[in-house]
Amino acid sequence: MVEATEDLDRICNTLDKLTLDALSLMEEEIQLKLIMENSMCGGEGHLAKARYIMGQSNVSFLQLPTENSTEFSAVTKVFTNEEDKLYGEKSFELRVVKKDEDETVHDPLKWFGYLVPQNLNYAQNMFRQALQWAIEALNIQTQLRETVRKIEQLKQVKANIVLK
Repeated sequence: MVEATEDLDRICNTLDKLTLDALSLMEEEIQLKLIMENSMCGGEGHLAKARYIMGQSNVSFLQLPTENSTEFSAVTKVFTNEEDKLYGEKSFELRVVKKDEDETVHDPLKWFGYLVPQNLNYAQNMFRQALQWAIEALNIQTQLRETVRKIEQLKQVKANIVLK
């Protein structure tokens, strides 16, 4: 009976710790999403300023590549770290893709001309930063799911000990 009480105390202490971890992960995720939202809004503001400076027709969807345009690939991609899993958790990261010699790198700002307003550069940087925040929020969300899964498992173990 004493052993069951000690096990129950250990499980309860672990549940408390995991619950606090889950709450701090939730807070961190919310903060990152707010920062990401601010970055996106700032990027949209700079994009609007560039559109105002250059004119509506010079900064529009008409400058974006279409199905008939030459092929291009992304400069950065999201990768999953399968080999670096910690306790079964996946993690994601943004990496710059190395280009082959025959591949050309297309700077999206060139779609709008060669002399673009500085606001277009600012918008690009803010959208890139928002992407970084999104990847970081995704990693925290993955950690949160794993923590919740551990909490559920410990609740089941606790219920089994209490029923005995």
